[in-house]
Amino acid sequence: MKYLIFLVLFNTFNICAQTFSIGKFSVGQSRVNIDLKDFTIINQNPNIKAKFHPHSIQWIRNESNLLTPRVLLELNFSKALEFVEVHYLSKTIIPTYENESYHSKVYVDLFNPQQINIFQNQEFIDKIEINANSKFANKSKQLIDYSCAPYEIKIEGIDDEYVSVGCKLEKIGELFSEFPRLEVTLSSTNLRTLNKNFPPFIFYFNETSKTAFKVLNSDGQVQTLTLSAKLPARYHRLKLAFGLGPYMYKSSLQTNEINSTPAPSFMLYGKFDLTETSSLKAFDALLYGKSFFNNSGYYFSYDLAEIFDGRILLNTLLGFQGLHYQYSKNDKTEFGILYPQGFEVIYKHAFERENYHLTYGMFLTTSGESYKNLWLRYGKSSFLELNYIDWSKNQSRISMWGVSIGIPFYQAL
Repeated sequence: MKYLIFLVLFNTFNICAQTFSIGKFSVGQSRVNIDLKDFTIINQNPNIKAKFHPHSIQWIRNESNLLTPRVLLELNFSKALEFVEVHYLSKTIIPTYENESYHSKVYVDLFNPQQINIFQNQEFIDKIEINANSKFANKSKQLIDYSCAPYEIKIEGIDDEYVSVGCKLEKIGELFSEFPRLEVTLSSTNLRTLNKNFPPFIFYFNETSKTAFKVLNSDGQVQTLTLSAKLPARYHRLKLAFGLGPYMYKSSLQTNEINSTPAPSFMLYGKFDLTETSSLKAFDALLYGKSFFNNSGYYFSYDLAEIFDGRILLNTLLGFQGLHYQYSKNDKTEFGILYPQGFEVIYKHAFERENYHLTYGMFLTTSGESYKNLWLRYGKSSFLELNYIDWSKNQSRISMWGVSIGIPFYQAL
């Protein structure tokens, strides 16, 4: 695992260091395949040749949380040109001299390809523009980022354009009376406003609604872009769910033992969001059969790290637990306070299914008692969970394993 994380970080650093780039970004993952043959480079000066560097497409998440493709654009200047400046996005790029002529490479955003201006000394000599060919309607050209998955974003009216859409949820209002506000950012290669302003375009949704917006395509034709989103009426910090399922268990007390007995189990899950990256979590697991076992925990959870463009998240669980155990009705109940600490690894949108998350978590004891708690959870709002718990102290021991179905039932605050 350490080697894998090191390899990912090394490759990311290596990509960033390869050549000149503009702006902060993180490397992301896309579900849209870009064909460079769909893009045309336009310039007039015959002494300037521009072309895309093959196999240089990178999907990046920019400062606006928008996932867009960038490609390396090679600029080659003839021997007749010298003292050339390339002006792009408020940056001045000075070409290097190689093989008796000047050359430069710059990353350009394919979904928002701002004009590149070329100067020789103080004279403007050329401009470079990039257009996308809109030959046929193709929904696969539309990248609606995973950040938009919970809000059912839909786009209509521009099916023949390359489009990228990203989302960011904000909370508006007083604490415990907050409502969501969704910022939707859209970028496209060819689209402009009627005032000929460049993307990205930003839309704000305060509730489930639809909006229409007129844009110009590369041919100067007016198209109507329709965008819709679904939002909850309130933002709730507190969420509760319960779980039910059959469990097998083994329990022992001194030399007495109950082997592999099935029993019903009842689970309770609670989460209270503190910030975007931290929360308070609680759980209670109850098994009731010939033996009685109740395990509850209270934890502070913090998002420690994320990789692969946020698709994999690691969070910590720091807190304590209470435990009740009774071997049989004729035996006394044992009670204890435990301090096992844990973590969860969450694979978001697992197996390319939007809003379905796969979670692996575990608690390990930090005291003298033997305690293990491992779980594997998969689902959307409702979920399926596999769980294994093992506890022992002195001459008492119980281990239980089984499957349960979790169902949300309450949210507030």
